[in-house]
Amino acid sequence: MNLINTILECNRNNRTCFISYVTCGDPNIKTSGKILETLAINGVDIIELGIPFSDPISDGPTIQKATERSLKNKTNIDHSLAMIKKFRNNYETPIILFGYFNPFLQYGLKKVMRSIKKVGGDGVLIVDLPPEEAEEAQTAANEAGIELVYLLAPTSTEERINIVSKLSNSFIYLVSVTGVTGARKSLDVDLKKFIRKVKRKTKRPVCVGFGISNVSHVNELKKLANGIIIGSAIIKLIEEGLKNKGEMLKKIERFVRKIKKATFI
Repeated sequence: MNLINTILECNRNNRTCFISYVTCGDPNIKTSGKILETLAINGVDIIELGIPFSDPISDGPTIQKATERSLKNKTNIDHSLAMIKKFRNNYETPIILFGYFNPFLQYGLKKVMRSIKKVGGDGVLIVDLPPEEAEEAQTAANEAGIELVYLLAPTSTEERINIVSKLSNSFIYLVSVTGVTGARKSLDVDLKKFIRKVKRKTKRPVCVGFGISNVSHVNELKKLANGIIIGSAIIKLIEEGLKNKGEMLKKIERFVRKIKKATFI
């Protein structure tokens, strides 16, 4: 359980785990690979690598634009697996392959789980897979020896929280708001209550994403959440740097270092 162990090791070192999200193939395959390296070198603990999908229902405008840029490059699961394999030649940072159910189903659930493991991936997150219907995917992940990450939202019922707590072989991803991804100025007032509620029901690490975008957010959450997940804020730097990729990488580097420093308790 490499993802869980990474998170717990961060916590033992008195900090919350820093998990980042980027879309594979954004703005292109070559630069996308360099972005992964930049994240790893500058302190991201776990990387979520997104597979672009034509109907990203949980993604806000920023990640939707990243998806569109990636789809123009015809990026698919095979490209994502190849990127993980190349990355793994030089870096040990755990990677989660992140996507929607349809591409995984078309690829074959058992096949994709085995392929993720083979190239050095550590886990998978299927955004639109309800835990009530996840038995086949969870079995395939278990057999392949990788972790399957589940999402819980503020609207999740007690029953769903209990199902996820029972099924999960990884950390639990708490969606901080009811809505889509995207950087926000402030966190939901009920978020801390939600985190405590889930932590009472599971022994798994709890990490929080959607809307986490700055040092202030990290400072609010780091004593309560086992990890924080940042996506849109990094994708925004990619979007702003499309014309100068060297400067883009420098901005990502500075941002990641600033967030990493804030994760210490």
